[in-house]
Amino acid sequence: MAVYTPSYPLTLPTATGVTTQNFGLTRTTAVSVSPFTKQEQVFQHEGEQWKATFTLPPMKKDKAAIWLSFLMSLRGRRGTFKLGDQDRKTIQGTATGTVRVNGASQTGNSINLDGFTASRANVFLAGDYIQINSYLYMVSANVTANGSGEATVYVEPSLRTGIEAINDNTTVIYSNTTTVMRLDTNFTNWDSNHVSVYGISFACSEAL
Repeated sequence: MAVYTPSYPLTLPTATGVTTQNFGLTRTTAVSVSPFTKQEQVFQHEGEQWKATFTLPPMKKDKAAIWLSFLMSLRGRRGTFKLGDQDRKTIQGTATGTVRVNGASQTGNSINLDGFTASRANVFLAGDYIQINSYLYMVSANVTANGSGEATVYVEPSLRTGIEAINDNTTVIYSNTTTVMRLDTNFTNWDSNHVSVYGISFACSEAL
């Protein structure tokens, strides 16, 4: 008997929009406080992860079937899917055309890019999202390109170079950006009422 295995990561259905979302970044920061002096020591570790909770609008069974088959195809926490901030699918900045990584082996919270219009201000604005390879980053400061169309972009979280190499000339996505997510639980469930109106919600975390 053949066993069907979906090709992960899956693409989010477009059958309906999202009613509400809770989207954000969690960090691994420890704070040690002296019981005697109350002085603090702060330890910032590498663990940074996007997390989200989504509630879909009430829907009839035909639309619900699309979402339920998607969630079931994830097979609990086994599968992954592409997902981004549903309220910020486009940038506020002025960038156009193809933007690329400028230089290999970059690490930390900044990345050099090129391909911008020369000397253009605010190509990205703080709060814009960019996607490099499979992963999502938020721009943390306004960006202006120099006369050669190059710029240094400061981002959160840190570059995922320990997971996925960022090579020179890699194309940077800045529209409909996503990262790779995994459900937070193996239990796939939903609500429905006497007139077959369904309620569906799910929580997920970045797959690292």
